[in-house]
Amino acid sequence: MNISNPSTPISLSIPGASLTVSPENLLITFDRPHRSLSTAIYGGGFRNIRFAMNRKLTAFYEREEDFPRGSVEAWLARCASDCGAVPEESAVLLTAAKVNLYSHKIIKAGPVLVEAITTGGVEKTACRASSSPLYREEEGKFRPLGTINMMVLLHGSLPDGIMARALITLTEGKTAALNDLGIADVNNGKPATGTGTDGITFITDPKAPRFTDAGPFSELGASLAKAAYESVTECIETFDHPWNASPLLTTPKAVDLEKLRKVSKKG
Repeated sequence: MNISNPSTPISLSIPGASLTVSPENLLITFDRPHRSLSTAIYGGGFRNIRFAMNRKLTAFYEREEDFPRGSVEAWLARCASDCGAVPEESAVLLTAAKVNLYSHKIIKAGPVLVEAITTGGVEKTACRASSSPLYREEEGKFRPLGTINMMVLLHGSLPDGIMARALITLTEGKTAALNDLGIADVNNGKPATGTGTDGITFITDPKAPRFTDAGPFSELGASLAKAAYESVTECIETFDHPWNASPLLTTPKAVDLEKLRKVSKKG
């Protein structure tokens, strides 16, 4: 867990990448374009980027048109520009969390190198996927944020479909962390799977070694899931001590597989 000085570039383990931290922004800068798949409001989808940002929402706006410059996207583009990033080459996530209270995890396994920069809190917006909705989306209406945001870097290249699979694996790692911590949906008390506004920016290097499997049994997938699990766990254990964490909801210990196999053979 890090609380870094504002505007001090930090060299990351991923070649050619650095991180700049301020009270409002986490900004990752690359020395050349990288391939990204992001859920970001600004710069989301499949894109080639040189900048990835996690931006703190510093004021609440009831409607999107109330944002500076008239929309969330336009405001985030301006935020990127103000930090020295090129908006057209940026993916910008949005959060209400304190971004300088972030988790930085590096996972190495064989040829795999994964780096995760995560922020998050679950006390106000933890939810369980499959629960009843709380609102109907209305054009222009802006909803409050809670948010677990992950910016995950891979020193490797992936086909687009495998990048999409990687987002599933990262989400599973996040959900496993919430289950092991006993985090409850704030509205119904059931085990939470995330918050209502989680985001991921996943970044790969087109010039790095190629991988073709991001499922959790693969070395790459296991590393991605571990990065998500450990960084989310650290954010919650270190800086967020939510009222909705309960030992009654924590994931039970795994069964003894050897005993299970013996019982199965006897049967």
